Amino acid sequence: MSHIFRAYDVRGIFGEDLNIETMLNIGRAFGTYMKRKSFSTVTVGGDIRASTSILLKSLQAGIASTGVNCELVERSPLGVTLFNSFINKFGASAFITASHLPPEWNGVKFYWGPGIGFSPEENKEVQEIFDSKNFEDVGAFEVGKISDVINYNSKFIDYVKNKFNFDKKFKIAVDCGNGATSLIAVELFEKIGFEVVPLFDNPDPRFPNRPSEPNAKTLIKLAELVKNSSVDFGVGFDGDGDRAVFVDELGNVISSDAFGIIVADYLLKTRENNRIIINMECSQAMEDHLKSKGAEVFRIRVGHSFLSLEAQENDAIWGVENSGHAIAPEVFLFDDALILPLMFASALDYEKKTVSELTKQVILPLKERFDIKCPDETKFRIMDEIIEFFRKEEGDVNDLDGVALTNSDGRILVRVSNTSPKIRATVESMTKEGFDNVISKYLDKIKSFI
Repeated sequence: MSHIFRAYDVRGIFGEDLNIETMLNIGRAFGTYMKRKSFSTVTVGGDIRASTSILLKSLQAGIASTGVNCELVERSPLGVTLFNSFINKFGASAFITASHLPPEWNGVKFYWGPGIGFSPEENKEVQEIFDSKNFEDVGAFEVGKISDVINYNSKFIDYVKNKFNFDKKFKIAVDCGNGATSLIAVELFEKIGFEVVPLFDNPDPRFPNRPSEPNAKTLIKLAELVKNSSVDFGVGFDGDGDRAVFVDELGNVISSDAFGIIVADYLLKTRENNRIIINMECSQAMEDHLKSKGAEVFRIRVGHSFLSLEAQENDAIWGVENSGHAIAPEVFLFDDALILPLMFASALDYEKKTVSELTKQVILPLKERFDIKCPDETKFRIMDEIIEFFRKEEGDVNDLDGVALTNSDGRILVRVSNTSPKIRATVESMTKEGFDNVISKYLDKIKSFI
């Protein structure tokens, strides 16, 4: 079953790749890892998927069998579970979810207590314990204690309320996509003082109204709602609540680059800290813009664990991924999408402008990502061949994460997908001619390697 372990989490189809026994042993491996790291208590939680409850109980049993205590958050978005370990200074958290994948999928993500996701190397260590079945076993009177977290939503809301203050009473449209944010989003924003126009805000593990992946294609209903509701902006969440995509007051979906820049500009004007994290998929135009505003910009590898870790190590004030993950370390380190509308509203409150007015001030390139099918067993070898090819091309090459080539036409970033049998190529250029040149010169060449 080792194939279910990915770089940043565990994922599989329930009943095929992932079952009760498998999750029990994942819990035993995770508990063993925690015990060997000298941690005695963890938080476990899960989203609203149909298989989450039963897998959560299996995970708990496995962890407790190693002598590690479990505090249970029964159903929540990711951030609410992580908050319990963060506020109580526990060793780690484990969260049952398959994020944005279809309903039949599930899995588990591991985070250290402050909210930093396990790195690929740390997930590999858990996998090695799982593979070897070298589990810690304890006697009947030494098993870990399992207890429920009481009033976890109210504790989370009280904490977040104390972090934000607004002059304006915002009106926002919130599309929960029937996912885990349905459990708290409307209550949170209303208690902050917002007027909320909800959409798909009842938990439903079938995701009947739209896929749990928020993007311009899946947020059409949200865009229509925004156009007809006179709101300041709209936000759409993914299935477990660690990513958000925004819609301006006119109903246009805005890019993660634009969102990231708007919040970053606000923070650069209002905080002394100027250090900002962006990952390799964020545009070159975003990096250039932030530097022109006085930011010290750090490029990092793609992956939520790197976002939090690098933000902590570099004492950054803001971190953004192209996929919709973002963190505000002044609130907490983990990528909880529920606070992102509050960061966005803070920027609007300060600037006294609409979203569309602010996005007009942001000059971004033509940009598109192409997913190219490539078998899991060969994609890393093919990636090595692509890197060698790019090194012989004219332009600047960066192989921090996959390989990026930047020249006078634009930029192309090629990466292996850590979760799917794909190689991903992201093309960007400030001109249509340059964009077409990069595609014609490099996209077919990448396909030829495959």
